[in-house]
Amino acid sequence: MKALNVLLTNNEEKIKHWPLQKTPGFEASLIVMQQGHQIPPHTSKTDAMILVLDGKIAFMLNEEITILEKGDVFNFKALEVHALQALETARFVLIK
Repeated sequence: MKALNVLLTNNEEKIKHWPLQKTPGFEASLIVMQQGHQIPPHTSKTDAMILVLDGKIAFMLNEEITILEKGDVFNFKALEVHALQALETARFVLIK
């Protein structure tokens, strides 16, 4: 088993992804996005949830934007078009 302190992860890449847990029915990842960078519109094959650990994200779901900050949890359904932009450097956990 390998430990990872998600609050101490720091990276200079625009977007960095660390797998945390993966099983046949569950996947959790830590994502760090540098301020100003984005993940373009796409869909997911499964329902998903994000938990913001640090920073601020503009989350677009079906063309509606929600601002997410530290401590916010956001759920969305499979096949919904969504995109993200880091308004501040952000760390969040993606669970799907």
